[in-house]
Amino acid sequence: MPDRGSDLNPYLAQAAMLAAGIAGIEGAMKLAGPTTGDVYEDAKAGDIPQTLRAATQTLRGSKMLRDAMGDDVVDHYTRAAEWEQEEFDAVVTDWEIARGFERA
Repeated sequence: MPDRGSDLNPYLAQAAMLAAGIAGIEGAMKLAGPTTGDVYEDAKAGDIPQTLRAATQTLRGSKMLRDAMGDDVVDHYTRAAEWEQEEFDAVVTDWEIARGFERA
């Protein structure tokens, strides 16, 4: 099966970034200071989804992206992410097998 991660549409990604920038300007949002190092460890970076499930929920609930891209686009990409998660959940990983034997 091909790597589904390579299916990212660069035009859609650019459109999402532009929509976020416009929403920030129109909403007069204040920019946080720059983040350096590991953004997952940096408390200033805010909440960054750390799993596909969390990222899917964040996307699903994004009013800004729904307004900018439309419900059909957001629903399509959240369903694609759910499918990826379902496929992952259906497989027993090497780590799970090894861990199961450790605990047996």
